[in-house]
Amino acid sequence: MWIVITRNECNFCDASLQLLRGVAGSQVTTYNVQSASSKWLLTLMRKSGYTTVPQIFKPDGTHLGGYTELKEYLNETSKKEL
Repeated sequence: MWIVITRNECNFCDASLQLLRGVAGSQVTTYNVQSASSKWLLTLMRKSGYTTVPQIFKPDGTHLGGYTELKEYLNETSKKEL
């Protein structure tokens, strides 16, 4: 399951989610840092040095990066499948 940390009105967040939902069989869980139930993520992000969203984590739990890194990763993955 992919994890995506987002915020409101974020075009890169929306684009990342759209890319992931377009991948067959991808399950995505999102956390919005502006949601009252997800405010704890701000502390973790600051301690980790992440200052922007989206922050994307692969199904194995490793940090991938943001929208640009996701797009590159999916392009590389699709090339390897050919």
